[in-house]
Amino acid sequence: MKQLTFKQFWELTEIYTAPLNLFIILLGYAIAKFQFNSLRLPGPEFFLFVLIIVMFHITVNVFNHYMDYRNASDENYKQQTNIIGRDHLDLRFVRNFYLFSLIVSFLLGLLLVLRTNWVIGILGVIGFYIGLFYSYGRRPLNSLPIAEALTGTASGFFIPVVSYYLAVYQTHTITLAMIGKVFLISLPLVLMMFNNLLANNTCDLEEDIENHRKTLVYYLGKPLAVKVLSSVYVFSFIWLFVLVIAGMAPWTVLFLIFLFPKNWQSLKKYRALQDKRTTFPIVLKAMSVIMVLYPILYFIGSFFA
Repeated sequence: MKQLTFKQFWELTEIYTAPLNLFIILLGYAIAKFQFNSLRLPGPEFFLFVLIIVMFHITVNVFNHYMDYRNASDENYKQQTNIIGRDHLDLRFVRNFYLFSLIVSFLLGLLLVLRTNWVIGILGVIGFYIGLFYSYGRRPLNSLPIAEALTGTASGFFIPVVSYYLAVYQTHTITLAMIGKVFLISLPLVLMMFNNLLANNTCDLEEDIENHRKTLVYYLGKPLAVKVLSSVYVFSFIWLFVLVIAGMAPWTVLFLIFLFPKNWQSLKKYRALQDKRTTFPIVLKAMSVIMVLYPILYFIGSFFA
């Protein structure tokens, strides 16, 4: 097979989740605008970074499907669950696809470094490492109990901190204290991403055990993993009040509180049954709406700073 149908491209690249990255990028710029009200409009480097994130998003997802297929011990997973086996995709074609995407991402990243400085290069190397080694190697990151926290931090913090850096590095000296504040402000996104991965791995526990992946859920067990997810979700809303009181976030982010009752009620189904097809989408929706609205509300609030 030498080409993909749109449906296969849609599932293999998981391109439908790429727009979420745009909101995560927006948070970094919104933080910069909130802290420095006279901030100029984003420059070409900022939009180049957006393109890199989208391309690398495609690269990582195709690579993960490829490596999961190659490393799987469970034939049922390989032939029925993984899109490569289920749709009989040519393995060499999939490999060439992710290599092409990786090269494009790398060249765009190199261009961004040449237009900015070495700090962006270091952050980029760390991001590329986490993205690629998530599913690569004898013991890939997705088979370890740190997978949820590490990936949540990479997506929820690294992306905003780079967009923040690109927004302010030409006009302000960036300190570790400023980076620390960005982490604290990005924590709701980190926690939502953590919960998404925790719920995914909870639903996939038996399949992961068959394929020798010992994620955090393997050590916690399903009942405790569900309690951790609920606790993290509650804490994320409490954290919004902390950020506003500390002056690190605009009051507009508190509108998210109105989502809590409805989402908490909908998550009851997941707490009762952890199933990939029926209840995991409920978690995904509850967490994703926070990941979209939080940056938007923060950005709106930055105009009142």
